[in-house]
Amino acid sequence: MFIKYFWPPIVWGIFIFIMSSFPGDDIPRTFLLNIPFFDKIIHFFFYFLLVILILHANLKNNRFLVFRSKHESVLNSRHFLSAFFLSFFYGVLLEVLQYFVFVMRSADFLDISANAAGSFVGLVVFYVFCD
Repeated sequence: MFIKYFWPPIVWGIFIFIMSSFPGDDIPRTFLLNIPFFDKIIHFFFYFLLVILILHANLKNNRFLVFRSKHESVLNSRHFLSAFFLSFFYGVLLEVLQYFVFVMRSADFLDISANAAGSFVGLVVFYVFCD
């Protein structure tokens, strides 16, 4: 059952990995890249969506496992914290890989901050609207 519910965050995580590993020169130049801090907005969005996908998968998986009704919430603080820290440390890992492994990439503390902010806002949005 794990793959049934968790394939969306896994695929999204792979997408984030691929996008983070592209050399900077291979990214097509568009007018959007001229917007100040546009790359931080992208980081925010990537990790915002990652947390929501993780929490949604947890919600679906837990409803199935405990045979709860469709509208009864089964997520607790452990699910929210694990989703946040999983996405946060994944972002940190990718920044470390950008610094040491990926060609023509560099790590940036502001990228990590944008990742964390996106993850946190994703938690809040999911808690308010989806749980």
